[in-house]
Amino acid sequence: MPELEPALTYSLLLAWWQQLGLAFLLGSFAVATLSDLKYLSAQREFVEVWLLFLVVVLGFEVYDLRRGALDPLAFGVKWGLIALLSALSYQRIGLFLRLAFGDVAALAAAASLLPPVLILLLYALAKLLGWLGGKLFPGRRYLPFMPMVSLATLAVLALGWLLFEVP
Repeated sequence: MPELEPALTYSLLLAWWQQLGLAFLLGSFAVATLSDLKYLSAQREFVEVWLLFLVVVLGFEVYDLRRGALDPLAFGVKWGLIALLSALSYQRIGLFLRLAFGDVAALAAAASLLPPVLILLLYALAKLLGWLGGKLFPGRRYLPFMPMVSLATLAVLALGWLLFEVP
């Protein structure tokens, strides 16, 4: 079905503003990862930055949608997945992952730059890395999750750029 093709793309082709946003986001992930490893918590300001990042990306995409530069189905699937997986990953719901709000915000910010197929892969890799972290450090009640978010993001970006053909 050709109308589903934009929603099911797995290649990563970023606009100039997305490339700048990605550089900014990865920088914030690097600092937050170090903070999480050192203190088992990223500073609250990172969460605020990631939430603002989400709003800005959503705003750009709504603008692109309104001017006809973005497929409505792909937009709906993408942002629906981000909302659903974020909710299912929040510790109080915890049906997929049991993450603190900051970790959920970081994953959602990373997902905001990806197509739907890579969003699914991002969350699956984060789950796998979280499981592996639990196996590597048994008996620990809490693990720093920002390293898992950073690794999953970098792996998905590498896959999106290197392994899949760009349309």
